[in-house]
Amino acid sequence: MRSLLLVAALASVAHAQAPGQTVQTAPGVIDRRWSVDLALGPTILKAKTDGAKGVLFLGLELAARFRIRREVEVALAFDAAGNQGIGLVGFFAEGRYRFNAERAWNPFVLVSLGVESVADKTGSSTEKQGRGALRIGGGVERRFGAWATSATLRLVGIGENKSVMTDTTAGEKLSRYGTSGGELVIGGTFYW
Repeated sequence: MRSLLLVAALASVAHAQAPGQTVQTAPGVIDRRWSVDLALGPTILKAKTDGAKGVLFLGLELAARFRIRREVEVALAFDAAGNQGIGLVGFFAEGRYRFNAERAWNPFVLVSLGVESVADKTGSSTEKQGRGALRIGGGVERRFGAWATSATLRLVGIGENKSVMTDTTAGEKLSRYGTSGGELVIGGTFYW
């Protein structure tokens, strides 16, 4: 019993704080509200018309984020991708909700609204016209102090462009009809 009391007394002395000193704590997620992230990965899109085939793109995304509350972030994102002579460019406003925001591993869900263009790189300005787009999905982030890495899976939908009259190439089909698909992006983030 005496040894147990001695251990308890030593433990309390070891954690005692001198008068006037402050305790150093690790910064919480709310202390670093701003972040920038760079991600890359594949996107597959298919025009909503008979005979259309899916087109695989490899893309890059750059986003600036701001944490409103511990669990809630908003972002502005730019993405660009290309393959088989077809280009994809988009701008999005995004909202994320993080579960377990204070933990190193934190899953999240997201919704993005924006404008996206997908067309042949040699297409007309009408074909390259931006259309309304929606992305929904989720992922998981692993933080390492001010740095983090994440994996995100999103479903993508892009509206139709009624001004395009031809649909002979895959790019023309993607630029004319409503388009849907999915993407998986792996990214790195810096918080400050």
